[in-house]
Amino acid sequence: MTDSQNLDPLLGKVLEGRYSVDELIARGGMATVYRGTDLRLGRTVALKVLGGILVNDPDFVDRFTQEARATAALTHPNVVAVHDQGISEGFPFLVMEFVQGRTIREIMAQSGPFTSAHALEIISSVLAGLSSAHDAGFVHRDIKPENVLITHDGHIKVTDFGLARVINDTPVSDSTGAVLLGTMAYLSPEQVQQLAVDQRSDVYSCGILLYEMLTGLVPFTGSSPLEVAYQHVNSSVSAPSSIQPDVPPAVDHLVLAATRKSPTERIQSAREFRDGVVRAISAVPRAEALTTALPLQNTQVIPTPVRGAHRATGAVPLQKPNPGVGPSGVHRESSTKPKGRKWAPLLLILALLVGGGTWYQFTGSYEVVPPVSSLTVDEATVILAPLELGVEVVEEFSEDIPAGVVIRTDPASGENARKGSPVTLIVSKGQERYLIPSDLTGQDPKDATSALEALTLVISATNEVFDEVIPVGKVVSTDPVGGTSVKRETPVTILVSKGPAPVEVPPIIGTLITDATTTLGAIGLTTETTREDFDDSVAGTILSTDPIPGTTVPKGTIIKVVLSKGPVLVDVPNVVGMDVATATTTLQSAGFQVKVVNKLTVAILNKVYSQNPAGGSKAPKGSVITLEIV
Repeated sequence: MTDSQNLDPLLGKVLEGRYSVDELIARGGMATVYRGTDLRLGRTVALKVLGGILVNDPDFVDRFTQEARATAALTHPNVVAVHDQGISEGFPFLVMEFVQGRTIREIMAQSGPFTSAHALEIISSVLAGLSSAHDAGFVHRDIKPENVLITHDGHIKVTDFGLARVINDTPVSDSTGAVLLGTMAYLSPEQVQQLAVDQRSDVYSCGILLYEMLTGLVPFTGSSPLEVAYQHVNSSVSAPSSIQPDVPPAVDHLVLAATRKSPTERIQSAREFRDGVVRAISAVPRAEALTTALPLQNTQVIPTPVRGAHRATGAVPLQKPNPGVGPSGVHRESSTKPKGRKWAPLLLILALLVGGGTWYQFTGSYEVVPPVSSLTVDEATVILAPLELGVEVVEEFSEDIPAGVVIRTDPASGENARKGSPVTLIVSKGQERYLIPSDLTGQDPKDATSALEALTLVISATNEVFDEVIPVGKVVSTDPVGGTSVKRETPVTILVSKGPAPVEVPPIIGTLITDATTTLGAIGLTTETTREDFDDSVAGTILSTDPIPGTTVPKGTIIKVVLSKGPVLVDVPNVVGMDVATATTTLQSAGFQVKVVNKLTVAILNKVYSQNPAGGSKAPKGSVITLEIV
């Protein structure tokens, strides 16, 4: 035990009569972490104790307590679990899951940056844990290498939700002096500016963490925190490949998309970020398992590279030379062994060559086709290229997948494909649609049928319709109408003209022929006079029609009419000189009516001296003859 451990007042104490403080693990700016024992359950735990002057700061105590409430609500394999909380002798503390492992910071300090494959594997697990936290309504606010643990069996754990805040909380000054919480190198621009934070702030910090895991450096450095903060707000993160050229473009794109200054232009969620990581994993060379690659025991320390330095693929545990193993890796035998053994190395080499050839033929020459569905052709090509798999594109229609996006592959995702051979990308042409022609009007129905069937459409019926213009038997239109975009094998009805619609003969009997002609012409009918009869009606009056009014007839039909010539004309008798009685009887007998007019006050002779119409003329039978008497 070191002197600092001996001087620690908590070592050896039992908190709340349950948790013994056994060993100092780490000291941070906010709290100290110990290894402890839960005496009630007999399990090893991590004890995080708020210390120093912060114990007397109610805001910090509050925030520290909030960490327990935030993380206790999270149950996820990639989040360090919080078991309990309490205050012992004035010291607030948390009881957390004890993780056997090391932080990303410790591993990079010993081994340098990670390979792209390992960095993506780690950040994928970090984002999975954060997605769970975001779904529960919390933002971590302090993602950095110190807060990501890798266990000895390769599991990733996110810890320290001490700075978590409920999403959408109004930002306030942190700590007693408006000090920003979190580590400046990883803070999002909105955190630096003390604006509202949400899950996109964690996305930004994860982008910075991924950048550092790939390059061994943070994108922004300076002589003071203020200088670093200024760069977060005003500068853009560079592509990791500018420092490590072996970083694939797909990984560059992820980092740049996650670290855009404006939250609205950034990847919008940890879940969306992780989806991109899963796709990018297929675009990078495969790597050995984390448990094999990472220095979890005594390891050779590889210094953090400077800009442009060669990437360390992982530390290799130091081994003492085995004097019994020669350069070829074959165990040396004593010279006293039978001479026949001299063939053993050659036989072993031959076996290795044969085995290696067999492995390459049946395994090494193949790659597993990665999942590239829902990607564009360019994106899929980027992922397949590092696997030495070519690309062939076959297009087909899809009702659900947008045009230009991969529907599936051949071989399918997860199946083997020989290196150097092409993977067929079945790419969507979008929805299969056909435009119904608009130029079928006036065509013969047979010609229209051929044109529509050539477009994979189905003729469901041929119906007759009235039309004022299109000749009988010719195509009027289609249903759906021409110009409509429809699916394959859509039923189409052809509408064929059966001529103009029929009309009803109006009630024109008793009207003058001049008026009737106008009425009939307006509805497409004409008249023809068949005969004229004398009648009591006015001359020119229609006496009858054929067809009769109310009959429905085609347009253009000729309506035959019988016209009145008016009443019959008869001779008017001459009654001048007759007495009134005789004159009246004579005229009435001839079919006329009589009107007597006496111009004198008293009739002296009572004889007719004048008549109108005059005797000897003709007048319509029944008309009035006016007599003047004296």
